[in-house]
Amino acid sequence: MVLILLATAALQAQERRRSLGPYTMYEQIVYQAKQERLMTWLSHDMNHGRATGTRDAARVARYIETHFKQYGLEPFCAGSFYQPFLADSASGTVGRNVIGIVPSAVPSDEYVLITAHYDHLGVLDGNIYNGADDNASGVTVLLNLADMFGTMKKTRTGPDKNIIFAALDAKELNMAGSKHFVNHLIIGKDSIICAINIDQIGTVIEPVHEADTSFVIVLGEQTLRRQDRGLIDMCNRYYNIGLDIDHTFYGSENFTRLFYQLSDQIVFHEAGIPALVFTSGFHRHTYKTTDDPDIISYPVMKKRTLLIFYLTMML
Repeated sequence: MVLILLATAALQAQERRRSLGPYTMYEQIVYQAKQERLMTWLSHDMNHGRATGTRDAARVARYIETHFKQYGLEPFCAGSFYQPFLADSASGTVGRNVIGIVPSAVPSDEYVLITAHYDHLGVLDGNIYNGADDNASGVTVLLNLADMFGTMKKTRTGPDKNIIFAALDAKELNMAGSKHFVNHLIIGKDSIICAINIDQIGTVIEPVHEADTSFVIVLGEQTLRRQDRGLIDMCNRYYNIGLDIDHTFYGSENFTRLFYQLSDQIVFHEAGIPALVFTSGFHRHTYKTTDDPDIISYPVMKKRTLLIFYLTMML
């Protein structure tokens, strides 16, 4: 009986994957007016750069929690969406991760973790660092994905595995949020088949190839399970997303290794979890006061969102 149930679940999963194609209802959940609304709110002056431990960061955390609830996510941490932690012992700064989960439609002991840090530099020398690309863009994509998978759960069409959505705090404080998350996991690390980190994913300022601004940089594919390697490019082709994908950091082995270590994916990788980072790279506005929503390319950011969506489905 158990074998029959497992075989049936596998067939249902395959059928759902076959039915997912371009222009499905899930793709329509991501549209520019919605992206702009999320992005504009997250990177607004009123949030004063979202520095960890501030009232502004707490306001942003509540905003993310509200959307998680709206999309039908369930709390991941003992009945709460919040996971507080000590971000900096010297100053006593307390951060909080915001974590929700979309449970699988059929029994599964596999998890995909999707993360994006929501903190930024705050106010320095009287100047607000709004961090639109870094990393309101990543949080915008994370929220769109949460809506897509939440809708899938509501309509009982998936997902085939458990999807954890973690808006991480204190990346700018030595990645304290992701370190706390990994050190206090309530599931086994081996059950997380992939951690997908999204960091600076909204611009087309520094394309991989000058002639194609529809691009994305994806690092860490070699950390995936052997059977999952190649899925990123396959999804891009099969679902006609049309992104120029670079699996290096602009062709440099040294910079690829260095960049992979600069955000939360390195914490997951060092914990033994297969980990990817999706990014559009550094540019002249990175860590500048000019990192505002007017530098964001919403059509390309949607393509990047869809690539992560289909990859998550196929893992």
